[in-house]
Amino acid sequence: MTVTTDQDRYRILGELMIDSRLDAAGARRPLTPVPTHLMPAPDQGPITELPSPAPPRATLDEVLPGRVAVRDYGPEPITAAELSAIFAAAETMDAESWPGERDAGVRLEFFCATWRVTGVGTGLYRYLPGRDALRRVASLPTGQEAADLVIQTEFAQAAALLVITGNLAGSLDRHGSHGHRLLLSRAGAAGHAAWLAALRLRLAGTVFAGLLPHVLRERAGADGYHRAPLLAFAVAHPATATAA
Repeated sequence: MTVTTDQDRYRILGELMIDSRLDAAGARRPLTPVPTHLMPAPDQGPITELPSPAPPRATLDEVLPGRVAVRDYGPEPITAAELSAIFAAAETMDAESWPGERDAGVRLEFFCATWRVTGVGTGLYRYLPGRDALRRVASLPTGQEAADLVIQTEFAQAAALLVITGNLAGSLDRHGSHGHRLLLSRAGAAGHAAWLAALRLRLAGTVFAGLLPHVLRERAGADGYHRAPLLAFAVAHPATATAA
């Protein structure tokens, strides 16, 4: 079908909006907590306590005009306190924006692939927001082998990757087909909160798709349903930065 006039465009847009409203009405139901069998499986690795979040070094107004996606990273490590601040920003965004979803059992989970974080060994960790700690879930390769974890190899040069996953099974159980959209919106908000927190620490990075699906499936039990990868954020010092 060829769209030739503004009237045609408005008509098609109106039809799409009607379809969306019908879909939403069909999916509407009394919301209940997620059943236990739809929850992701727990993990039992050793725990690394995180320090208090590092305070910001710049205001939001100072960093917003210059926000750009950075894919070239310097070799300097970031600190555990900086990583703590980034996790805290992502967690706070979700906790304050979607408390009802979290209370019902549909929580975002934050994982972290670390290579150069002072006080945190190389590996894949799950963030424990209740105690500001990381639980180790798997080992990770370093050097050239780390590039096999991502599609774009430059992301393996970051100091750390924040990986956001969500309970797709639980969200679909509560919201029908709109459950996936809601999880993606939540992950986008949390990922950008992490990005802004990093910028205020004078760090750099970008949001991107994340680790390859088989990496999270094999190392973190992300089956794509009970624990579905949603978004990731790469963080490091920019390539032009000098060591502090």
